[in-house]
Amino acid sequence: MQRQEIEQYLQELGDELEVQGFEMPVRVMVVGGVAMLFLAYNRESTEDVDVVLMDIEGDSSTNPTPETKAFKSAVHAVAKRYKMKRTWINDDVAYFIRDMAPNPEASLWRAFKKLHVYLPSKEYILALKLMVYRQKDMSDIEALLKQLNVETREQAQAIVDHFIPDDAYKEHYQIEDTLDELF
Repeated sequence: MQRQEIEQYLQELGDELEVQGFEMPVRVMVVGGVAMLFLAYNRESTEDVDVVLMDIEGDSSTNPTPETKAFKSAVHAVAKRYKMKRTWINDDVAYFIRDMAPNPEASLWRAFKKLHVYLPSKEYILALKLMVYRQKDMSDIEALLKQLNVETREQAQAIVDHFIPDDAYKEHYQIEDTLDELF
């Protein structure tokens, strides 16, 4: 999906949420490839839209709330309309992110009727990508390091420490090894 398509699908989702009777806007924070598209502008497309539902509690896959079920119904309606995978937008990363990096310092990017989309800071996305450190994220990491003028291991560590308060995560994801490799 490219920028224009993503914006169109998000608009359709906002419309669908209104049709389904949502009174309050659903607030989502985008992460992953979409965040890179709209924050760093270092890529042209992404495969899906990874989100964190900001006001809906619970794990949407194992213990969905009525709000989560209604949100997913709206997502599926848009998927059907455009003949996309039902997982075109998903919150699979939410449990991981909420627990590991609970303070994204996100700000409103766009409002699409009953869908309000938030973007975290570039620093937050960098912290997440450094923690996970997958080969497919290397171009994103390099772009963020450059855009944020992060030139030293200490600067990168400070960003991770700001957003990832629990040292157990840092140890589990071997952030020391990651930073050694990068710097």
